[in-house]
Amino acid sequence: MQTRAAKRYAAALHASAIQAGMTTEIFHQLEALAGLWRETPELREVMNNPRIECPLKAEILHTISRELDSPQLLTNLLNLLLDKGRLEILPALYAEFETLEDKAAGRVRAKCIVAHPLTEEQLGKLRQRLLTISGAKDILITLETNPSLLAGFTVSIDGKIIDGSLQGRLHRLGRALAQK
Repeated sequence: MQTRAAKRYAAALHASAIQAGMTTEIFHQLEALAGLWRETPELREVMNNPRIECPLKAEILHTISRELDSPQLLTNLLNLLLDKGRLEILPALYAEFETLEDKAAGRVRAKCIVAHPLTEEQLGKLRQRLLTISGAKDILITLETNPSLLAGFTVSIDGKIIDGSLQGRLHRLGRALAQK
């Protein structure tokens, strides 16, 4: 339910941000707000506490918006989320907005887990190969190192997993031998 609501709010915010020509600004502000929400348990406690009056919560949000110099569009969204009791979806709303921004820019995100750190040349080749596979204009690669892969890498892109690791090959070989 939270994800569906976040998708709806993100879509409405994204459409309004495009219309206002403020997608980049809204994106960065939303990123800051989502981070503040995730990293500040006291803020979550206050905003989720039913004993605290709504006008006080609205004043806290107004202060945060003013400190971050948030555009009115985002301040209005925060007030709406407060009125509907849905402030907790801020991190999911940010993630959905980021997805919409990526899609609009023709960009995909890939998570690559490697057995050993890649050289710049290897990373460049990987980037080109993933661009070809995905058909995207741009790609953002997040790298992680996991020596338990033994050699090679795994990539998660657009909900697909490409396993080019030695560990994965050995696992597939073991399954194949077990079936015979």
